[in-house]
Amino acid sequence: MVFKRSLLAASVAATLFTAGAAHATNGYFSHGFGVKSMGMAGAGVALPQSAMSMATNPAGIADVGTRFDFDVSWFSPKRGYDATVMGNHISADSGSNNFYIPELAFTYALDSSNTVGIAMYGNGGLNTDYSGTAASLFSTQPYGTFYSPLAPPGYTGGPTGVDLQQLFITPTYAHTFMDGKLSVGASLIFAHQKFRAKGLGAFAGMSSSPSNVTSNEYAKSNGWGGKIGVLWHATDVVSLGASYQSKVHMGKFDKYSGLFAQGGKFDIPSTWTVGGAFRVAPDWTLTTDFERINYSEVKAISNPSTNQAPLGSDNGPGFGWKSINIVKLGAQWQATPDLQVRFGYNHGQNPIEGRDVLFNTLAPGVMTSHYTAGFTYAVDKHQEISAAVMYAPKVSVTGTLYDTSSGTPVAYGTETIRMKEYEATVGYSYKF
Repeated sequence: MVFKRSLLAASVAATLFTAGAAHATNGYFSHGFGVKSMGMAGAGVALPQSAMSMATNPAGIADVGTRFDFDVSWFSPKRGYDATVMGNHISADSGSNNFYIPELAFTYALDSSNTVGIAMYGNGGLNTDYSGTAASLFSTQPYGTFYSPLAPPGYTGGPTGVDLQQLFITPTYAHTFMDGKLSVGASLIFAHQKFRAKGLGAFAGMSSSPSNVTSNEYAKSNGWGGKIGVLWHATDVVSLGASYQSKVHMGKFDKYSGLFAQGGKFDIPSTWTVGGAFRVAPDWTLTTDFERINYSEVKAISNPSTNQAPLGSDNGPGFGWKSINIVKLGAQWQATPDLQVRFGYNHGQNPIEGRDVLFNTLAPGVMTSHYTAGFTYAVDKHQEISAAVMYAPKVSVTGTLYDTSSGTPVAYGTETIRMKEYEATVGYSYKF
């Protein structure tokens, strides 16, 4: 028991300090939560299998009993840009390609009808880190991605990028009805996020607050939201689930009030998911989820980069992301009494249009297809070890670059932003 308490304390500390590192797959949201769901491409709104299921559907914890789940992911996004600027071909790749992202959850069955739990995990994130010698998209000179000789005095090029991290803490309650066939659940969401930008001095002259655009320290904000869910075991072989996560209203990033619309406000958009799990054979279960992420709710994310208002104002330029739909398909095979094997495919829409490629050099969340696999091995009646892998092949978006310094947009080149991803996750579970 001392070992278990020590493991739990260490896991909580690791999650609080590092969860929320860059984890962009469906836009900037994670493609799934919990190693078992991640092995099936993030599907699982109707197939709860661990305490982490509350991140997908709070009602799911009614089915998992008392248990502790901890996993950690190695995530490697490869992103960069290629451009033709004034007849010259340039390209650059972002550094910082290795991130380690933990998550944990604990559930406790109060009785046969009531279960409580709590989870801590990174909801999503963005990161780019271009060298100070990267070729400039404005001048092609090797002084940084956004180096411009026309930048305001005191602003130079140099290393360029952003770092956005989000941590969710979700205390959860679920109740079952109809002899366990129907469950409902709710989570209170506490969100903490932090953000930093560098190398964006060329945009200071376009801002309502030039000193709050770039190269400040990390800005932090907190906010609250909620999540509700329902799970119905319609028959012995069919389960249906649904969940809705509210928009999470966050405090402003005051140190970047001249960069993000609405004076630095960067809320977290709402999402909803519906899906089913189908036991098509004694040893095979198939899952399908449909998810909607409403990026259009947040002006800092959805305002087109072509907006002519000053950066930081209500209608200031943003990343131009549209809301997206995602389909997640998964399969689970009970290969032996102790071994489960999983496969999955996740297809989401790309939220970025060609008109917005310049701003999205910082946030190339263009991924669409994700291929996953995983397994769980029961060590004994209390302990499990699991693993999952994910590969998202390269996606690119191309658009035209415009010079607006004269007040009239003049095309001077084209840019392609690109990204691909790799991820590997390992997990440990203890069932009480």
